[in-house]
Amino acid sequence: MTGQNAQLPDTTSIAWHLNEQGLSVIPLGSPFEEPPHWFTQHRCDGDRQKAQKEWPKTPRIQWKAFQQQAPTDQQLEQWTRNWPNTNWAIVTGQPVIVVDADSPAAVDWLESGGITPTPVRVTTRQGKHFYFAANPSLDIRNSARKNKIDIRGAGGYVVAPGSTHATGTRYQWEIDEHYPLSELLDLPVLKAADLKAINAFNASKKNRSHQNAASGSNTNSHYSHLKEGEGRNNAAAKITGQLIQQGNTLRDIKEQLDSWNQGNQPPLTPTELNTTIASIARTHLHRHPGETIPVETPAFGFVPLDELLNRPKPVNWLIKGFLETDSLAILFGEPGCGKSFIALDIACALATGSQWQGHPVHQQGPVFYIAGEGHNGLSRRLLAWQQHHSQSLKGAPIYPSQSAASLIDPTHARIVSDQIATTANRVNQTPALIIIDTLARNFGPGDENATKEMNLFISHIDQLFRARFNCCVLVVHHTGVAHKDRARGNSALKGAADAEYAVMKTGDQLMIIPKKMKDADEPAPLPLTLQPVTLSFTDSYGEPQTSCVLNRANKETHALSKPQALGKAQQGTLDSLYQLVTAITTSPDEVIQTSIAIQQWKRVSIGEDKPVKNRQNWSRTQATLVEKKLIQQVASQVCLTEAGYQLCSKNSQKITGRCNQSVINSEGQCNQQLKKTPKSVIKSNQSASSTRNQNVIKSPSEV
Repeated sequence: MTGQNAQLPDTTSIAWHLNEQGLSVIPLGSPFEEPPHWFTQHRCDGDRQKAQKEWPKTPRIQWKAFQQQAPTDQQLEQWTRNWPNTNWAIVTGQPVIVVDADSPAAVDWLESGGITPTPVRVTTRQGKHFYFAANPSLDIRNSARKNKIDIRGAGGYVVAPGSTHATGTRYQWEIDEHYPLSELLDLPVLKAADLKAINAFNASKKNRSHQNAASGSNTNSHYSHLKEGEGRNNAAAKITGQLIQQGNTLRDIKEQLDSWNQGNQPPLTPTELNTTIASIARTHLHRHPGETIPVETPAFGFVPLDELLNRPKPVNWLIKGFLETDSLAILFGEPGCGKSFIALDIACALATGSQWQGHPVHQQGPVFYIAGEGHNGLSRRLLAWQQHHSQSLKGAPIYPSQSAASLIDPTHARIVSDQIATTANRVNQTPALIIIDTLARNFGPGDENATKEMNLFISHIDQLFRARFNCCVLVVHHTGVAHKDRARGNSALKGAADAEYAVMKTGDQLMIIPKKMKDADEPAPLPLTLQPVTLSFTDSYGEPQTSCVLNRANKETHALSKPQALGKAQQGTLDSLYQLVTAITTSPDEVIQTSIAIQQWKRVSIGEDKPVKNRQNWSRTQATLVEKKLIQQVASQVCLTEAGYQLCSKNSQKITGRCNQSVINSEGQCNQQLKKTPKSVIKSNQSASSTRNQNVIKSPSEV
């Protein structure tokens, strides 16, 4: 591509952006320049064509040191200034591992479930790069050979997205919908089983035809009834595969297999049949990413607009102002923050028809609690609730599960739904609430960061829980690793939710903070306290047993109701950004709309005499300001939020106020002195002052 007169791409922002994500980047050659003479002669034996092909993928510098640490800002500034149009590379091993598929067949195999799926990929000239987080339990070395699939680990690098191949092809991000690019360090890890599968694929001579071999099936759909030992399970698997490929729903597949199975001698047990269906369904979904297998045929149709206008539906509250019927709600927080206490408190209020923390319960009814963790403590918490509220839970329609569920597994999700229906029919009541505590423990053997698998989880909740029982589903979930102000995993869950609440905890004080309310006004934050309760029994050592209950707290005295004060470094760093922005703007509206380069902000914030003393503390300070929603970061730019501007503005006024008071005191003393000074002296001073002013005007450089 050398010698072309096209406008060259400025790739400096690529380097800074990747650096901000915590990646170690190094400069490569450029396809838009002639390879250096030393490279052509000594690395390519004088072969100019080879040099032009290899130079855009070759480091310009001695780069081994950057396997252990990222380049400094000064080094990156020098590189971007020297080579603004060059390609860039990401050093692998820490914190990322990259699987390099160099052929369409290899890409097909990886994307068909050959290894753990990842939401972040980069398209290359012939294939794709699949990005994973480094696995702390595995030492994954670089294995760049002439394999169909290479692993770029410790000691290696990959060409970064935004760079250009020698042929002109751009390396480009390919990221699953809803996955934020700012969470590169939250990627799934590459497991030992994945490495083994890749080695097996590289050793196989049939990898290019793997899809045909995997999808081939007997088109004859007629099967005889079989006796024990004649392959009943194999026949069931084959029928299931054919029915899935024909587009049947899981309900139809189950019905057809049940009908066929009745003629077998003896029939397979329901457990054997369900296990076979689930296994074949999982295999199909792994080989066909993006596909779903419908649980049952959804009802679909259109209605006239007049019909909607003539029968408007008000919000149908389950708990006034907090949870609706026929809705999906998310309750998330860090481990140990009291999420499960809140979920169980809601369950007890609904089952008994009691008010919940000042919110009226509109629809009393059964609660099904799918508990994936904390089974041992559940009974103690229920005993504490009834003791504290002086209300017996005996006979209350609360039904905890005996074990965790696997809700991305279509068959297991159907089993859970059927068990709920069986219990509800037995007591002749419709479920009011289904609690899934937690998502991680009840998700199943899948990746909650993957859009496909999260959508499968949501689909099963919608079809098998909400639509079937017209009830609310409350999902208890954890926060993200890097971002404590949002739920972990794929954001498709938040997109599907009707309500979302965050739980924060300090000591024994909790705060439920609304994050989303789709069809109503968001409620005010709800302050709560955890109160210990001593139970009426002891353990085997005679020690009294305790648990906790939740009480509504006084908002004025609640610790989490008060604005959280910033540390000195955080406030100073925020003020630095405020000063940079206000120096180039004239109104508050412009302040909020104006962004500053992060590198410029860092230069005025890091140093011995600056808010942040060293580079190591910078990331934590910046993350705290983002978490508190005082700043907003987009790529390599940052701007103040409304809250950040207000805080800085108040802080600036306090400083100005102290300065003004100092000036007033000083002026007061001067005025007192003037009263005692003879007029002749005043005139003399005025004359001298006038002379000095003239001198100042004549000598602006002194100013």
